[in-house]
Amino acid sequence: MQQRSAETPDQPAPDSTVRIVVGAAGESFPAPDATAVISAVDKDATTRLEVGDRTVKIPIGPDDSSETRYMPAPVLTTTGGAAALAEPAAAEPETGADHRPEFALAGGIAGLLGLAGLFVPNGAFSLLLELVFVLVGPGAAILSIANVRNRLVSWALTVAGSIAVTTMLAVITLWAQVWKPSLWVGVLAGVTVIGSIVQFARLTSSGVPLILGRVGKPRDTVDNGLVFGVLPFLTLVLGVGLWALSLTQLNPDDVGLYGFSAALGVPFIIGAVVLFIGFAVELFGRARPLVLVAHLIVVPIIMQATVPLLDGTIEYAWTYKHIGVVDLINANGSLISGSDIYQQWPGFFAAVALLSHVSGLDGLSFAAWSSLTFALITSLMVAALLRQFTKDRRIIALAVLLFQACMWVDIGYFSPQAMVFALMLAFWVIVARWLISPPVIKAEPKGRIGRLRAWAVRGMPQGIETDPRTRRFAAFGAAGLFAAIIVSHQLTPVLMMVPLFALTILGILKPRVFLVGLVAIMLIFFVPRLGSVNSQYSLFSFDLLSNASGNSASWNTPEQEFSATVSRALAIGLWLAALVAVFLTRKKLGRVLVPALIGFLPMVTLVAGNYGGEAIYRVFAFSMPFVGLLIGVLWAGKGRRGVPAMLASGVLLAVLMLAGLQGLQGQLMVHQVRATDIEAAQFFYQHAEPGSGLVLVAPNFPTKLEANYGDYNKGHVSVDISLIGDPEFTGNINGSRLPDIEQYIRNMNYPTNYLVVSDAMDDYTDYFGTADDNAMQSLNDALRASSNWQVFYQGPGVQIFKLVGTAATPAAN
Repeated sequence: MQQRSAETPDQPAPDSTVRIVVGAAGESFPAPDATAVISAVDKDATTRLEVGDRTVKIPIGPDDSSETRYMPAPVLTTTGGAAALAEPAAAEPETGADHRPEFALAGGIAGLLGLAGLFVPNGAFSLLLELVFVLVGPGAAILSIANVRNRLVSWALTVAGSIAVTTMLAVITLWAQVWKPSLWVGVLAGVTVIGSIVQFARLTSSGVPLILGRVGKPRDTVDNGLVFGVLPFLTLVLGVGLWALSLTQLNPDDVGLYGFSAALGVPFIIGAVVLFIGFAVELFGRARPLVLVAHLIVVPIIMQATVPLLDGTIEYAWTYKHIGVVDLINANGSLISGSDIYQQWPGFFAAVALLSHVSGLDGLSFAAWSSLTFALITSLMVAALLRQFTKDRRIIALAVLLFQACMWVDIGYFSPQAMVFALMLAFWVIVARWLISPPVIKAEPKGRIGRLRAWAVRGMPQGIETDPRTRRFAAFGAAGLFAAIIVSHQLTPVLMMVPLFALTILGILKPRVFLVGLVAIMLIFFVPRLGSVNSQYSLFSFDLLSNASGNSASWNTPEQEFSATVSRALAIGLWLAALVAVFLTRKKLGRVLVPALIGFLPMVTLVAGNYGGEAIYRVFAFSMPFVGLLIGVLWAGKGRRGVPAMLASGVLLAVLMLAGLQGLQGQLMVHQVRATDIEAAQFFYQHAEPGSGLVLVAPNFPTKLEANYGDYNKGHVSVDISLIGDPEFTGNINGSRLPDIEQYIRNMNYPTNYLVVSDAMDDYTDYFGTADDNAMQSLNDALRASSNWQVFYQGPGVQIFKLVGTAATPAAN
C-alpha cells in the first residue's frame, strides 16, 4: 500500500496518515490501544507497508533499507464503525504476476484457428473457429505486450481489443472498397500468429515464466461444513434441471399475453428460487470463485438462451433489418446509400459481414444467439470494471449477478448496440484503471465551486500509480475502443461524453487532452451525419417527461400494463437502492464518486431527446454495472452471513430475476417471429417489383432482411410503414376501413403497392389494445372480396396482398 504525504509537513492533512489496526481481520471496533498512526514527514516521501501473512514491515525512515520493526499483521482502514460497510473498498495496486507469455500463447493459438477457419468447409465449424479468433486473437497479441498484471482485466481487454481491431479492419476495407474478407482475415490471423510467436520467444528468453494457473497467496476461505459446501452444487443442478424440464414441455404457441415466465410455470419458478438460494449460500459462505462463476454463466443462459431454444428464430421483428445490411455488404462489397442510417454507422454490420463471408453462413443462421453471446462477454467486462473499485469477490459476484438478472432491457440482441455496449465497458476499465486519480488540492478551497469540488472528491482512493508513458498508452487504447464505438452506434458516444466531461472538470480524469481527442473524433464522424439521425430519431425534443417515458404513450391492456409496471418498479427500485449507498458515503463521497458519476450522469441526456423512445432504456442499461456495485456493497459488504440471511437473499434474488425476465420476455408473444413470416418476407424481396411500397397492418413483420431492401419504400425515413402506427387507424381498423386504407396507400405514389396481414399482427394488436379482436380477420376478408386487391403470397398465418385496381373516380356533381 502507498500513501502520499500532505503538502505541509508540520500540519498533515487527514489523508496523509495511515491508521493501523492490530487485530483480527474484519474487526469493526478494535480497542483504542491496538491502533497506531504513521504520519509522512516528507512531502516527496512514500510510506510503504509490506504486509505478510502474519507481520507488517514498517520502515522507520524514507529508505526501505533502513531499520525496521515488526508487529502483528494489521487491518488497514481509513475509517471505523459501521459506516465503512457502506463504502466499496478501493482496489489496491496490483502486485500480480507477469501474464504476457500466457496471452502470447493464446494469441498464437487463436491466430492458427483463424487460419484454419479459412480452409475448412464452410459452415458452423468454420464460423466457430473464426469467432474464437476475432474474440481472442488480435487482443491477446496486444496484451502479450502490455503488462497489465491482472488476469481478469487482461482477458476483458483481450476480448474488447479483438472486437475493436476486427471492426476497424472491416470498416476501413469497406470504405476503401477493397472488401476481400477472406484475404484480410488471413492477413490479420497471420500477423497475430507471427507477432505472438515472436513475443512469446522474447519473453521466454528473458526469463519470464509461462503461468497458466493461479499465483499468489491462497484465497481466504472458510470451511462452514459439508452441507454448505455441497449445497450450491446440488441447487445449481436442480435449478438448471427444472428450467430445462419446463422448457421441454413448452410449445412456442403456448406463450400467452403474460409472457415467458408465466408460460414456463411453477417448476421454473421453484428452480429459480433453489438456484439463487444456492448462490447466496456460496456468496455468504465459502465464496469459492469457480462456484460463483458457474452461477454467473447459468443465469444468462436462462435469461437469454430460452427463446432460441424454444423457437429457433431470431427474436424481435426489427432485428431482421440488421440481417439485410449484412447481406447488402456481402452482396455489393461496398456501401451503396448515403442516407441509410445503418450504412452511415457500419461498424457492427461490417464486422458481422466479415464473419458471415468467411464462414459461408448468412446472419439468419447465427443471429439468434447474439443475446447469449454478448451477455457472457459483457459479464466479463463488468467483472473487470468493478475490479477497479473493489477487490472483494463477494461484492463483484453479486454485482455481476444483479447486472445479469435485472437487465430487462435486451442490450445484446443482434444489433450495433450489443457490440458497443461491451466496448464501452472495456473503455471504462481502461479509464478507471489508468486515467483516473484524485485531484491534488494544495490549499483551502475558495468559492462555492472549489468547496463543492473538494467535498465531492474527499476520500477518493489513490488508485494505481501510473507514469506519463503508461497513461499515454492507456489513452491511445481507450481512444481505439472509442473509435470502434463511434463508427458503430449513434447514441452510445453521447452517453459516454457526459461523465467524461464531469470527471475532467473535477480534475479526476487525466490528461485533459484525452477528452479533447475524443470530442474531436466524435465531431469529425458525427457532424456530417447529424441531419439523417435527427430526421429518424427525436434528438432535440427537450421534453424530459416524454423522453423518460419510453416508446409507449399509454398502456391499453392489463398484460401490457403488468409488464411495464414490473419493469419500471424494478428500475426505480434499483436506482433508489444505489442512491442509498451513495447517501451513506456522503461524508467521504469520493469513495463512490466515480461509479456514481459514470452510472447516473447519462440520465441528463434525457433532457435533450428520446432517441425514438429508446434513450431511457439505454440509460438504464448503462447504469446497471455501477448500480450493481453500489447495491452489492450494501448487500455483501459485510462478508459472511447466517442461514436466515442466505435464505432471504436467495429468495430476493429469485424475485429480482423473475421481475427482470418479465420485463425482458413479458412481450414474447409479440416479439416472437414465426418462421412462416420469415418465408413470406423472403418471398417478397425476391419477387416483388422494385420501387414498390410495402405497408404493414402492424409493425411486427421481418422487413428489410434481404440485401435489396433499399429498392422498396424509397423516400420514407421511418423504419416501417404501419397502418396501426398512424393515428388515423390506431384503434379503428377493420374491413369497413378498406377504402380509407386503399386511398392512404395510393397517396404514397408508388407504382405498385403491397399490404401484409398476419396472425402475428393480430397478436400485436391484442397485446397493445390497438384494434378489436376480429379486426385482422375482418380486414383479411374484405381484401379477398375486393377486386382492387389480389393475393400476392399466401402462407400459414400470413398473407401479402397486391393493389392492382385503379383509384375510384369521384362522382360528378
